[in-house]
Amino acid sequence: MAYLEGFLDYGSGRYKLMGRAGQEDYYFHAGDWLEVWSDRGWVAVQVLADLLGRWYFVDGNGLFVIVPLGMRARMVNQWQAL
Repeated sequence: MAYLEGFLDYGSGRYKLMGRAGQEDYYFHAGDWLEVWSDRGWVAVQVLADLLGRWYFVDGNGLFVIVPLGMRARMVNQWQAL
């Protein structure tokens, strides 16, 4: 399966996937899944927001994950992530 990879960035009050050849930036919505590259390989995380509009990431177990800007990332759907 081909994945569209890019880099995680932040703009217009939301996280986005940018740097994908021939593609516009994709702005993530609360509930979206993505995979980020770490020293353990690709790790699936979900983008969430609280009622104050603060964005954060959790893994498949609901644990908070720190995802720095500029990190290599790719979009996946919920079923691929689990």
